[in-house]
Amino acid sequence: MKRNKLISIALILSLIFTMVFTTTSTVSAGSYAGTYWLKVNEQRNVVTAYKKIDGKWKPWRAMLCSTGIGGATPKGTFYTQGRWNWGLLMNDVYGQYCTHITDDILFHSVYYTEGYDKSSQPTSQFNLLGSAASHGCIRLSVMDAKWIYENCKAGTKVTIYRSSYAGPLGKPEGITVSQSRYQYWDPTDPDPANPYYRLKKPIITISSKKKTEVQYGSAYKLKNYVNAKDPNTSMNLKDRIKVSKVRKWSSAKKRYVSARFSTKKLGTYKITYTVNDPYSGKASQTIKIKVVDNKAPVISGAKSRTVTWGDTNAVGNVTAKQATANRTNFIKVYIKEPGAEKYKIYKYSSAKKYKFKKTGKYSIKYFVKNKYKPYRSSTKIITITSKKGAVNRDPKLSLPPEFADAIINSGGTPLLMKPGAQADLVTGVKASHNGKDISSQIRIFIKGPQDTAFKTVPAEDAAAWTFTDEGDYQIKYSIKNRYTPYQTVSKIVTVRIETETL
Repeated sequence: MKRNKLISIALILSLIFTMVFTTTSTVSAGSYAGTYWLKVNEQRNVVTAYKKIDGKWKPWRAMLCSTGIGGATPKGTFYTQGRWNWGLLMNDVYGQYCTHITDDILFHSVYYTEGYDKSSQPTSQFNLLGSAASHGCIRLSVMDAKWIYENCKAGTKVTIYRSSYAGPLGKPEGITVSQSRYQYWDPTDPDPANPYYRLKKPIITISSKKKTEVQYGSAYKLKNYVNAKDPNTSMNLKDRIKVSKVRKWSSAKKRYVSARFSTKKLGTYKITYTVNDPYSGKASQTIKIKVVDNKAPVISGAKSRTVTWGDTNAVGNVTAKQATANRTNFIKVYIKEPGAEKYKIYKYSSAKKYKFKKTGKYSIKYFVKNKYKPYRSSTKIITITSKKGAVNRDPKLSLPPEFADAIINSGGTPLLMKPGAQADLVTGVKASHNGKDISSQIRIFIKGPQDTAFKTVPAEDAAAWTFTDEGDYQIKYSIKNRYTPYQTVSKIVTVRIETETL
């Protein structure tokens, strides 16, 4: 009777404590719109917290617990009604981080024999987590009781049930502490003053899908495929991951220096990820990420084409580029001429001057390597067909009428002039090729009476030429086709200088 009376007094004190220290008002089931849903599996003594994400309840955190001995914990669905840091429990013991579920049933830490004395927790009771041990309340480690206290506001849905299936996150392994001390600190209490803190730290994992070699200029998110987990509760800590440090290798300083990550800067980066969970602690992991430009260069402008016999340039408009370098000048050009069995190799500059001396089909292969290891390469093969076309026709050369009658190589008679006569030997002289005026390319040669050979005369001198000596002058006009076979058309005019003319 005396024990029952003491228990009743403790319950009354607990309820009074609840009414005095609760931080929110009672929330009814009908108005529930919480973020979390706590499911307590009384049979397996595990609490699984579900979080509502995109309208769906997803398993979020698993917590080892101790429910009531002999099924003393009521089953059903309830809504939390209040919370407080320290609470007086039955038999004059105390609990940390209490959250009221229903009647005299609470979530709270494994009890302490003294209020506010964190070193007064019986180690044997902590070791019972994962099995029934309470009078009906749901005991938790300090870490887990604190998590519910700080994250699950009044009105959070709680379902207590029995099942042999622990839940989607399983049943946490838990921690067994030495009972050499009768009572001591809860090893999961994140209080910095805890001398016995021995919780497993978060684990950061890098998925095999994460690329650690990134192409220059590409989009890249440092935190993609980086995950973190609390091994004590299977809780996903991805949203708590931060990039805490970025360093880049400096060739000049021969060490890694602080930097900003950018795919627009080639090099090797060390990226440090840190996760800091207020319940399970802090962990870091560093990986290397290389920003590279090692794709095969892109060859552009390589198209089969037709050229005129005698044309030059086996390159045309062909270029080669990679993201950070122009590789055009490093193209190797392989040319196999009509009838040949093997290719000849030319540098880009030489291939640009290459002359198509034969008619027929040329096989042209362009080959270029990346500037950086592993020196990936690109190859393109085209056909260039060389034909004798309109450009190979003879140019047309015409002279003024007075000169035309004196063209010796077409049976003309000499043009007669007196000594000292001046003549414009340029005006009216024209040349064309395929309808294009090429008069500016005409060359003029003059052989005087005393000369044994023709001499080149600039156009400006020929435009005001003076015939000084008596005798026959030969004026040769010449125009050359600039395409093979470089035909030259010439016309020679004879001018006879006599003192008296007939």
